Amino acid sequence: MSDSFLEKAKNVLREKGYKLTGPRMAILNYLVREEGHPNVQEIYDGIRSKYPGIGIATVYRTVELLLKAGLMRELVLINNQVRYELNRPGDHHHHLVCKGCGEIAEFGSCNFKSISEEIEDITRFKIEEHTLEVYGHCPDCLVEGRGYSTENM
Repeated sequence: MSDSFLEKAKNVLREKGYKLTGPRMAILNYLVREEGHPNVQEIYDGIRSKYPGIGIATVYRTVELLLKAGLMRELVLINNQVRYELNRPGDHHHHLVCKGCGEIAEFGSCNFKSISEEIEDITRFKIEEHTLEVYGHCPDCLVEGRGYSTENM
């Protein structure tokens, strides 16, 4: 799937009139390879060895361009932490975010469509897309006690 995504990404960039620059392809390759939810600093650190002359400002600009082109998605988490992921066609999923260690796990089950028509009927709001981030503690943090709190007792 990674090769087909990269080919699609190249076509999208060409169709939108963007050049296939080294930094653009390096960021896309990094995201395909890592398959995580990195922030800009992590992307920068991940490609800097191959492109030692690249600046963090170039990474920020390239991420913005890839977002605008629809090739990436931005996740703004509860603490205003911004993470990124590839926007693969047909890959609709949501995120579980651990409040202990910050790990982000994906889950694909989505029953939102079953209530979206009701929401549209009540609000007259046309829903075009949605995201869901769920916050809690991962199994490792629960075992280590980082998810335990007496606040809710």
